[in-house]
Amino acid sequence: MSTDAYEQGKLAFQHNHPMSSCDYPKGSSLRQAWMDGWTEARNATPAGGGDRPGMMADAKRAARVGQPDVHES
Repeated sequence: MSTDAYEQGKLAFQHNHPMSSCDYPKGSSLRQAWMDGWTEARNATPAGGGDRPGMMADAKRAARVGQPDVHES
């Protein structure tokens, strides 16, 4: 694994880790570098590429796991 925080952030996004998974302390330069890498990787993803597992859109589906799909007529 890369020891560079920026590269770690990029790899985290590429491996479907949410931004909230950053373990560096808030306010630290390492956290900022990690966030910059994560954001750079997200912005490099083509628009319309669909949901990436582990990202916020996935949380909505996870909240409904085990619930029947109900449609109003």
